[in-house]
Amino acid sequence: MKLKYRLRILLASVLAATGLAASAPGMVPEDILAMRQVAVSDVSPDGRFLFYSVTAWDDETSSQKSTIYRRDLATGEDLLIFTPEDRASGPVWRPDGQVAAYRRQTDDGLEIWLMAADGAERRRLGGAAGAGDLHWAPDGGALAWIASASVGEYAGTSGERVVADDLGYRHLRAGYREGQLTQLFVMELADGMPRRLVEAPLDVRDPAWSPDGTRIAFAAKARRDLGWNLNTDLWLVDRAGGEPVQLTTNPGPDQDPRWLADGSLAWLRATDPLWESGPRTISVMDPARGDAAPLRHYGYDNFFWRWETDGEAIYVLGTRRGCLDLVRLEDTGPVYLTDGGHDFWSLHIAGGRAVMAGAGQSLPSVIFTVDLGGRGPAPLLVVEPNRDWRRRVGLIEPEPFSLVVDGTTIEGWFFKPPDLHPGDRVPLVLGIHGGPEWMYGGYFLPEYHVLPRFGYGVVICNPAGSTGYGFPFQEAVRGDWLGRPAREVLAAVDLAIDQGWADPDRLAVMGGSYGGHLAAGLTTQTNRFRAAAVDRMFPDPASFWGTTDEKWFPEWEWMGRPWEPGAREIYAANSPFEAVSQVTTPTLISHGMLDYRCLVAGGEIWFSALQGLGVPSRFIRFENEGHGISGPANRVWYLNQVLAWFERYVLEDEGVE
Repeated sequence: MKLKYRLRILLASVLAATGLAASAPGMVPEDILAMRQVAVSDVSPDGRFLFYSVTAWDDETSSQKSTIYRRDLATGEDLLIFTPEDRASGPVWRPDGQVAAYRRQTDDGLEIWLMAADGAERRRLGGAAGAGDLHWAPDGGALAWIASASVGEYAGTSGERVVADDLGYRHLRAGYREGQLTQLFVMELADGMPRRLVEAPLDVRDPAWSPDGTRIAFAAKARRDLGWNLNTDLWLVDRAGGEPVQLTTNPGPDQDPRWLADGSLAWLRATDPLWESGPRTISVMDPARGDAAPLRHYGYDNFFWRWETDGEAIYVLGTRRGCLDLVRLEDTGPVYLTDGGHDFWSLHIAGGRAVMAGAGQSLPSVIFTVDLGGRGPAPLLVVEPNRDWRRRVGLIEPEPFSLVVDGTTIEGWFFKPPDLHPGDRVPLVLGIHGGPEWMYGGYFLPEYHVLPRFGYGVVICNPAGSTGYGFPFQEAVRGDWLGRPAREVLAAVDLAIDQGWADPDRLAVMGGSYGGHLAAGLTTQTNRFRAAAVDRMFPDPASFWGTTDEKWFPEWEWMGRPWEPGAREIYAANSPFEAVSQVTTPTLISHGMLDYRCLVAGGEIWFSALQGLGVPSRFIRFENEGHGISGPANRVWYLNQVLAWFERYVLEDEGVE
């Protein structure tokens, strides 16, 4: 039996190396390089035309390059707008649908350009260093954006010395700020000159023009709050500039403002300054009165994130049983416009339709539309750049399952080898999602399709803490990262074994972020696993608090700061490092050097301990990765490392050395 798996691995490696893997059933790591990613840039005001990008790996330059198209959603026809050589990004429609603005990187720096709706008549408008997404004024006479800019004096020197006077000096998405914060800029088309509307110790995001175009609402985090809590507030500033007016004083996050047709202002609101995945609402205010007298609230019984409006109705992307659905929030409750099976990553609404980039467990990176008139719950797939790739590779269709653990139903999925026969028992890999307030069920993960190609079964599930099953289930992980979730994921492993197809003597575990934390924790609790692969984990909660860029996360999860009475014991109880002396499982550890969420010190700590204990271990540091392995070449290399590690310690006769 084991010889068969070794031959399968050898054959797959030879096929991949010779370029013949296309004819083989199932996915190999090298297939990642041929995958394409799509993203929605903007939808025309009438909902007919879509600007979208396709990003693909370029072997010649060993980099990813993007091409931008205009899709006619009425006919399905594509028009090529920009090639990678154009160095353009982010086209957005003017409110009249006749002109689009876009950013272009030139030898002189980042600039804003205009073009006709078909990509012709291109002309430079003006320079806009560091400009983010562009936002048209309703009258089409100006553009707004946010960009990093210096606020106050900075004592450091870029490339030589970093000086920090507050916790906001670095962030996972912003890198080292070096005295800069994101500020609000406007450019009038009449003169093409950028003007800074906000120059304050505020980190600005989410600009939204008022319907009459005279003001801009925006969300901002005070510099003093950076790193400490989730608190953001809404502000209002005149198009001509002047002192911004603060609209909200809620201690939690107030963000993503959108103007409604009647001139009221809707926004995403949550009250807890520490619980980032806690309950939230879409609230509506009269901007003349602020949030002291909100007009109404729209709630949802699970976590949601993206939201949009057509000026009247409210739409959100809400979690539900492992997936993200498009939901319309009404006074009588939520109305589901999709029926599960996918995760949607972006949301645009225009012309009576929603346009969303998303994925499924066996459907990588596509664009969907939904008719908001209610013609059915299934989204329509309109852009699928990997259709031929999927047919060639042959992906695994996961099998759903549910089981009851201590009176609670846990949902999950099995990924089985394509040639599994009755009576076969195959090695099994337990995959654990990050978060812990996140979920499996609606997005594509290459590793769970690669492993079955090499003879492994995979089991994934949504233990306590996962989103989409109600807030009590989600909150159950608070203060208990290594107890109840461990019992639930191990019960899923036992189910696969009890069904007769998983080999109890050839088990492995893998996970990233919280998944890596729990995977490492399991190796302190049991020696059932013959190998582990942990990515971007942090085994010591107290040190994690001290090094992470967002302190609110551990302070909510473990109920305080690590030196505080009560919290000290919770930090220790949730620390795999406290029991590291029990580990015998050979462990592959990986980490990105640019990860400021879980600093690379976490991987160093676990590797040092396992080396000191004499446990077989390998440490991989990616110089150009952050919180997760995102570069296609790095993902290919890493998955081959995982396969080699599991082959050595799961498939080999001798097992643990």
